[in-house]
Amino acid sequence: MRNTLFTIMLSSLVSMGMAQQSFLLKGQIAGKAANGQIVKLLADNGQTTIGTAVIKNNRFQIKGSIGEAERIKIIFAPDKKAEENKWKASNFYLDGGQISLSGHIDSIPSYYYRPDLPAVNPIIEGSQAQNLAYQLERSIAADRKVTGQLNEDYLKEYHVPTLEGKFNTEKGITILKEMTPYNERIFQKKWAFIKNNPNAKVSLDNALYMLEGYGEKDLSKSQMDELVDILTPYWKDKTVYTEFLKTVSQAKATAIGSKILDGPILDREGNRVQLTSVFPKGKKYILLEFWASWCGPCRGEIPHLVHTMSHWKDKGFDIISISLDEKESDWKKAMKEENMDWHQYNAREGFKSQIAQSYNIQGIPYALLIDSAGRIIKHGMRGANLDMALEELMK
Repeated sequence: MRNTLFTIMLSSLVSMGMAQQSFLLKGQIAGKAANGQIVKLLADNGQTTIGTAVIKNNRFQIKGSIGEAERIKIIFAPDKKAEENKWKASNFYLDGGQISLSGHIDSIPSYYYRPDLPAVNPIIEGSQAQNLAYQLERSIAADRKVTGQLNEDYLKEYHVPTLEGKFNTEKGITILKEMTPYNERIFQKKWAFIKNNPNAKVSLDNALYMLEGYGEKDLSKSQMDELVDILTPYWKDKTVYTEFLKTVSQAKATAIGSKILDGPILDREGNRVQLTSVFPKGKKYILLEFWASWCGPCRGEIPHLVHTMSHWKDKGFDIISISLDEKESDWKKAMKEENMDWHQYNAREGFKSQIAQSYNIQGIPYALLIDSAGRIIKHGMRGANLDMALEELMK
């Protein structure tokens, strides 16, 4: 009897978190190259195939089932053997019911980013989840357009010159300051959307993006708690809720005001040391930076760090860099090539290392600004963001 009751309770919990809903996706793809293309729907961040079809007479149809509404990826491939650089791809929210998708094969975005090619996402109709995503997109479109142009200005007038040894610091800071009110408006609109639509998957996803550091600004611990309060009543019985709480916990560990996290790393001689034992003492501010020799953006940022270090090192600034290179020779070769004359350490297990996992590092470069008490005070310290922070703090 006890086992029977347990089975019934378990089944109820599973049904609450895993209830499936049927969908019928009807697609109409214009263009001569569309016919014969293989269409594939991928869920679980691209890990699970939930449907396939072949385009005939510029149409396809996929039936299937899905749990919660989910942002899925749709891929168009010329044939089964086509390499990924020949694929087209787009993302949209899929939920139950009949959904239509329409587009032109020549303009659907490429699987890998190609700025030289057209990128027009297919139009989705019939998905309530996607309708909400469109609603959010429209509300921030005007601000996004401005920040997009300012980002282009930043790349042209600040970032690219740094690669050539020219440091237009004031220009970079000016552009970032111009961007600030627009980013703040986008953040406020997203926050209001989440509060007004707490049961929507697009709200949960945007909350996760914010927590993972992909939003327009860093969240405070109190804002993280507020997100939990907003979303818990609607998601506590869903399978994604555990992952949401895990993300909140990880975000709090490196939130503004938190102490740096410790962990084992290797020094240049191969000795195993703890981060806190080698952290620079007697400095006002320290940049804690994770990088690797194979990381293009990391290498692109190093000339700026060399310049920043030379400008601020006598005023209380220091850098501690931790490489995620798994080969010691690659790490040491890059250090020599880049003239990285500051504190250098290596986490030989890369992203699987204890210290990388403690900081929940999903991508590099990853840079935090730390104060003299070992507290995290700024995230995303790359380029002119670091320049601006130091100019404000070192007055």
